[in-house]
Amino acid sequence: MNAKSGGPETPSTPTDASAAWIGGGSYVLACVFWGMNIPLTATLFQTYDPYWLAFMRVSLAAILLAGVLGVTRGLAAWRSPIPIWRIVVMGVFASTFFAMYNIGLRHTNTITAAAIVAGTPVYGAVVSRLMIGARLEKGFWGAALLTLLGAGIAIYGRAGATGQFLALQGGEILLVLGLGCWAVYSILSQRWFTLETPQLQRTFLGLAGASPWLLVWWFLARAAGMTETINLHPNATALTYLLVTTVFATALGGVVWNIGVARLGVNAGMMWQNTVPVFAVLISLLCFGVQPLPEQVAGGVTVLAGVFYMQWHRIQAARAVPAARP
Repeated sequence: MNAKSGGPETPSTPTDASAAWIGGGSYVLACVFWGMNIPLTATLFQTYDPYWLAFMRVSLAAILLAGVLGVTRGLAAWRSPIPIWRIVVMGVFASTFFAMYNIGLRHTNTITAAAIVAGTPVYGAVVSRLMIGARLEKGFWGAALLTLLGAGIAIYGRAGATGQFLALQGGEILLVLGLGCWAVYSILSQRWFTLETPQLQRTFLGLAGASPWLLVWWFLARAAGMTETINLHPNATALTYLLVTTVFATALGGVVWNIGVARLGVNAGMMWQNTVPVFAVLISLLCFGVQPLPEQVAGGVTVLAGVFYMQWHRIQAARAVPAARP
């Protein structure tokens, strides 16, 4: 790796146990925040269309991070340490993820969407291999199998409860492409910045680059008749939920996700993303009184077993490194 490139975005061998713990903890926080985002966003869709909601959430998060950067590091931190064209490219991939993900969800049923999202670790592995030739670390396929199995158990239970089953409706490929774009953005956010660039600044610049593109996506959707006029009079509940998802899911979630990618690589992050529905179910139970199905509980435990299995392999490998030195 070039000495001026970013952190170990796809490390094949961990350097120490602390990186595994910090990276794993960061991924847990990101997945908790994104899990919380699911029930809140479902409510926000009653007030805002998905495209305008994505634009507002990302733009407000960028403003929030700009304020934090200005206070902690000075206004100079707003300037990009890398060429602007790279920020633009990162924004394209990040905004394409938000847009394609929303369109994909609208044009497939929830069971099929859940099955496709369960393949996130595989998409991340393919992107990493194509972009930087990254090799899969020990324990990846065992963890992937467990997460896919857990997702399958949860999907089967939900299918029986809702009467929905796997069916292609055209939006499936958009979901895959969107998740692939997120993997690309995650890798670029580490490789294109200098080692000294804080993850807070990287996240701010990434969101700032995505915001204009999300506005373009909204205009295209509006021209195609896929959205309604903007709701200029949201109620207090919608504003509160918007603030919560902006601060935690978009701003803080983006920062801790980038910290996890820097420590453990994007492949591990894609594995952790399969826990997002698990946390969504737990938060829905605790905060919204939604009772999970037995299959969802069993599937969630299996998914968590998968990601902890991979994390255990990484910690064991990290501990073995000092022991192998003379």
